[in-house]
Amino acid sequence: MNVRRLFLYIEESIDEGTQWVVFEPNDPALWGKVKRNITAFLTRVWRDGALFGSTPEEAFFVKVDAENNPPEVRDVGQLIIEVGVAPVKPAEFVVIRISQKTLSK
Repeated sequence: MNVRRLFLYIEESIDEGTQWVVFEPNDPALWGKVKRNITAFLTRVWRDGALFGSTPEEAFFVKVDAENNPPEVRDVGQLIIEVGVAPVKPAEFVVIRISQKTLSK
């Protein structure tokens, strides 16, 4: 799979798969759910052979915690998710930062 298409696929899939988070309180319970959902998705991508590494830990990471979601980020209605993936070619880690924002009126 072309790397550009792989990243578009991952980004769009995660974006679509996390739309529900805007209705949830931005807290550690939500972070755990988001991490589990994205990890399950990326594990499938890895098992399909699109990511480099002999284990999921070598192929990708998902970070959604208090460090990238401090109070000032949560106060403006954002949830920041960092996803790093190692595509088969080139075999180097690429980090994608995805944020969900609630719309304020």
